Amino acid sequence: MKNTPFIVALVAALFISPSFANTTAGGEEQWQIVEEDQAAAPSSTSKQSAPKQTASTQKSKSNPGSSSRRSGNSGFKLGMGLDQGLSIVGQINNTINFAVGNDGIAADYIFNRGSFGGDVPFNWYAGVGGQIKRSDKFGPRVALGVELPFARNWDGYAQLTPSLMFDNSDLKLGIGAGIGVRYSF
Repeated sequence: MKNTPFIVALVAALFISPSFANTTAGGEEQWQIVEEDQAAAPSSTSKQSAPKQTASTQKSKSNPGSSSRRSGNSGFKLGMGLDQGLSIVGQINNTINFAVGNDGIAADYIFNRGSFGGDVPFNWYAGVGGQIKRSDKFGPRVALGVELPFARNWDGYAQLTPSLMFDNSDLKLGIGAGIGVRYSF
């Protein structure tokens, strides 16, 4: 495949970029986990090391009742896209992406998400799921993508979906892509 180096670089960037540490003037490392809709705290240049925070401690500090620009009140998004051909796409509670289209259906459980930090407006996500294509093809897939909230209650996404497809007695490795726009209700 001609695009193999690009795909490897994209996967590496999605999984490695959130784990970089900021180094202060004193040489100590401060780790920051940036969750959705939270800005990274400015790093301190003091000699005392800041406690390392995990995603669970970050969540406990956030206000669970606040609604964000990215999601509406119900946690349900619906829109149009290209995933399984021309598709109706959606998201449930920011964890399950689905597509129902001309060529089949697909659903993915999003197990990891984050932001690139800085001035990058995109958020990344990674998930696993499955798809059923017309003509008795089915199989698991991995979803690696980015989301861009561009207006109140609207977001766009693009993803790559490496997959294994079972077709009668054949096993085929493939890669798909999806792009779409969703409205949050």
